[in-house]
Amino acid sequence: MLGLGNVLVSPISDSPIIANRVSFSNTKSLFTDGVDDYFEINLASDIVDHGSGTVSFWVNVDSGLSATAFCFEIFDDSQKSAGRIGTRFFKTSSTVWSLDGFYRDETSTGVYSGRACQAKTGSSHHRKPHSRVASDYGDFGSAAPTYDADLSFGNWHHIAFTWDSSLDYTYKFTTHNGSLKLYFDGVLVNHGASTIPSNGARGTATGINSFASTTVLDKLRIGANNSASTPIDALTDEFALFGAALSDSDISDIYNSGAPGDLSSYSDLIGWWRFEDDTNDSSSNSNSGTLTNGATYNSGIPS
Repeated sequence: MLGLGNVLVSPISDSPIIANRVSFSNTKSLFTDGVDDYFEINLASDIVDHGSGTVSFWVNVDSGLSATAFCFEIFDDSQKSAGRIGTRFFKTSSTVWSLDGFYRDETSTGVYSGRACQAKTGSSHHRKPHSRVASDYGDFGSAAPTYDADLSFGNWHHIAFTWDSSLDYTYKFTTHNGSLKLYFDGVLVNHGASTIPSNGARGTATGINSFASTTVLDKLRIGANNSASTPIDALTDEFALFGAALSDSDISDIYNSGAPGDLSSYSDLIGWWRFEDDTNDSSSNSNSGTLTNGATYNSGIPS
């Protein structure tokens, strides 16, 4: 967003947004216990764009997390394996974690053909294929197989994940069609796409294909995956869904140095769940959700 005195202009909507709107108040977040809780939304009219989009949210993962856990997953409820979009904290070994974003088209050949990117060590790892080799993981600044303070559990972080089937990217002098981008605390930490390899192997750099026309992305589950398994013990806040792949500057502005803000002026906003003691969708689409198996609200918020 471009600063104009105390007025901001959105590069998406070109409409003025008053900085730090007095009307914006954030007091609650969603709590899921990592056992069986989740928040579920039935999405009307297949509003999720197959070709491009963005998910943005804040998360505080419990420091005792010990197994792979899903932040969210968007999927076709009538054919759960047909096509999926999501993020997860993936445990690769007893001491090593990664943050994964994935866009999986599994209908074109009838055989699993996942695509994924993730946060890895340092900027030199950007655009590298998905890996399940422990030595490839670690904090963003070193090869040590541990999280540092910047990627720690027990603290609030902002995550954004974008997909764009029309955006090319190059890895090792080969150009691939379609790209994924993963952002952590307002910073682009991985850009590219790859197959998802077996344990102990690295994926193959590739692009993404838009989901088959028969895939209807009509369900969003926050706190677990499409089978309501691999749940996450975490607080989640200000979960937003956009009908376009937002830019680096858009994501940086939404991160806002660690303080959530008003997203209502983004013209591509198609879902926004704030968890202010209600299940409401604060976008114009009014896709309210359902607290499931004891998911509830919590006074812990990013600030």
